Amino acid sequence: MRLEFHTTTIQVSDRLVDVFAIYMQPINYSTVPRGTERLRITPSPMHSDADIEDLVEALGTIWSELSMQKVA
Repeated sequence: MRLEFHTTTIQVSDRLVDVFAIYMQPINYSTVPRGTERLRITPSPMHSDADIEDLVEALGTIWSELSMQKVA
C-alpha cells in the first residue's frame, strides 16, 4: 500500500498499533525511493475474515482522520 509521504506512512503505522492494535510494517526511504513509502500488508492463514475486515475499517478511519485521498 503506497502512501504519499514518509511522515504519513509512520503516522498510519503508529495509529494502527496504538489505537487498533494492528501491526503493519512501514517501508520507508532508503529501502524504497523517497515518495514511494508504503505499508507492507502480510496476511497469513492465521488471520480470519474478521481480522481483514477490522484492518479495512481501521484504515478507513485513519484515512478520514488524516484527510487522505483514496486512490487506486
